Amino acid sequence: APGTGLPPGFRTYRAPEGFSVALPAGWEPLDTDRQGDLRYRVTFGAAGDDRTLAVTYSKRVGPDPVAVWRDDVEPNLERSGDYRRIGEIRATTYQGREAADMEWTADVDGTRVHTFGRGFLLGEGRSFSLRWTTPDDDWEDKANQEALRTFLKTFRPGSD
Repeated sequence: APGTGLPPGFRTYRAPEGFSVALPAGWEPLDTDRQGDLRYRVTFGAAGDDRTLAVTYSKRVGPDPVAVWRDDVEPNLERSGDYRRIGEIRATTYQGREAADMEWTADVDGTRVHTFGRGFLLGEGRSFSLRWTTPDDDWEDKANQEALRTFLKTFRPGSD
C-alpha cells in the first residue's frame, strides 16, 4: 500500500488485545482461544485461504525461548499427526528481545502443512509467538515467503 511500506493488499490490524500486525487483504480473526488471563491465541485467516497466522501470548514462560519450544510446545505437537521438526530450534533475537525459531511439518485435516514459529520474550515471564502455516506444497511460494517476512517486520506487541 502506498506510503505504508506494506506489500500491496496488506493492512495493519490492531487487535483489541493490544498487539498489531499487517495482514493480507480479507484476513481477520477466525478464532480466539483464551485460558483466563494467563494465555490467549488469536488465529487469523480468510475464507477459502488455507494459510493461517496464529499469535499466542502467555504470561508464564521460562527464561529460555529455545526451551519453551522444546519443552512446552514440541511435546504437544508430537502427539499430533505425523509431526516432523525441520532442523534445530534456533536461538535468535527479534526486535531486540531473546527469541527462538522452530519450523515443522504435520498432517492437519488430511493436508501436510508447514509451520514457521517464532517465540520471543517480553520479560517477567511474558512472551509472544507467531506461527505461520501453509500447505507444505505451497511453502516456497513467493507470496507466502513475503507474507511471513511482512508479519515478522510489522508485528508489534503493544502494551498490556
